[in-house]
Amino acid sequence: MSIRGVAQLRALRLVYCDVTGTSRGIKEFVLSGGWDEFKARALVHGDSTEATTEIRRGGDPHVRATYANGHEKAVGLKNLSANAVETHVRWLASEKGKPGSKPMKHRHFTKKPSVQGRWTPFTFGGGRAYVDEEED
Repeated sequence: MSIRGVAQLRALRLVYCDVTGTSRGIKEFVLSGGWDEFKARALVHGDSTEATTEIRRGGDPHVRATYANGHEKAVGLKNLSANAVETHVRWLASEKGKPGSKPMKHRHFTKKPSVQGRWTPFTFGGGRAYVDEEED
């Protein structure tokens, strides 16, 4: 995703193990050419974006994205298929890198409702536009 024409993704690193079975889907994604195809298709507009793979034995597979504002986001890819890996990588590449917003915790409800009733467009004047009669 870009903000004012500037691509926000700076680095995308795919980390997996070449021995363990939890990396089966990510190995299939890389070895079948899916990773190279993704780089050619998705990272064309971002010249400053680097996409690398890293083999780290004994660790769980994950993808780590670094954005222009300095935020980093990591997503675990343990026991996922090659299609799911591609989906997660595409999602990270299309994000802006901003942290998510917090959900509203508690909505306030009054203990004493209005004696006039709820407001509607017809509360005052029957829903007609206000016309000042003194302007004539």
